[in-house]
Amino acid sequence: MIQQQIAEMKLEDDAAKYLVYRAAWLKENKLPSQQETSMAKLFACQAAVHAANMAMKIYGSYGYSTEYPCGRWLRDAKQFETLEGTSNIHMGIIAGIELGYQPNR
Repeated sequence: MIQQQIAEMKLEDDAAKYLVYRAAWLKENKLPSQQETSMAKLFACQAAVHAANMAMKIYGSYGYSTEYPCGRWLRDAKQFETLEGTSNIHMGIIAGIELGYQPNR
């Protein structure tokens, strides 16, 4: 159902936004923020790719047309996954801090 997919996109968008707000607040207040920053970047990228994929499915074959922005959204979202560290790098940072292998700066 398209309404469910749109609701899911909205939920993930808001969750990503609040993770970014938390990471920014920690950084602004000079508190350890490395883990939260990696979590925000990782989740926001995953949410963007997921939303773009769902939009492509909703639009069907029109999603591949240059007349609609879905294809560009997917290309942009996939590109964000590699900017400022790949998803695997951020997963490693999150896990390393959680397991106590590296400090949360």
